[in-house]
Amino acid sequence: MITNLRENNTLIFGQHVNHCSASSNIRDMPSSEVPEVCFIGRSNVGKSSLINTICERKNIARISNTPGRTQLIHFYIVNKKLYLVDLPGYGYAKAPKSKIYDWNRLIYDYLHTRSRLQRIFLLIDARHGIKNLDHKMMFFLNKVGLNFQSILTKTDKVSSSNLDKIINNTELEIKNYPAARPEIISTSARQKIGIEKIREQLNLIVNSSNISKE
Repeated sequence: MITNLRENNTLIFGQHVNHCSASSNIRDMPSSEVPEVCFIGRSNVGKSSLINTICERKNIARISNTPGRTQLIHFYIVNKKLYLVDLPGYGYAKAPKSKIYDWNRLIYDYLHTRSRLQRIFLLIDARHGIKNLDHKMMFFLNKVGLNFQSILTKTDKVSSSNLDKIINNTELEIKNYPAARPEIISTSARQKIGIEKIREQLNLIVNSSNISKE
């Protein structure tokens, strides 16, 4: 089973992914004809780097060291079968409060209205663990019944012993949210750790969607 998934991953990703939309409101978002997943997390958690590594592209998602640089919702279409969606980061950003409010409103509008949204990947910086803003987002997702899965980013910057503690603490904390999937994926975009696990999950989502259509 795993072998087949990995073979399919090679075909689905790589050059078969394109940026198709950058939306500032729900009216500009592409129609939901294929399943989609989104990546969400605090500012500077590493969403763009992770998407680039998943797609085997260096800069399809723009990377910046400045928190709050992603101000629109970016849609990437994978082999015409799946949308990967990069949401603006929540938390610290060098911008007026009114602008930050608009970004947060855009995130919540997206989460409320996308009918083909299959899973939310909630990214957590492994160096810091779950913060209050992450808990607020988890509480919201749990309240509205949106399925999410936690991904630890930048694990290459944490020692093995500390990473084990972070994983254990994260597992304990997400048990408070029934909408959370129990499996936590540890990743490093730079060292390509955990990338195949994410791709396998994406492939399962695509395959499940195809089965439901039959």
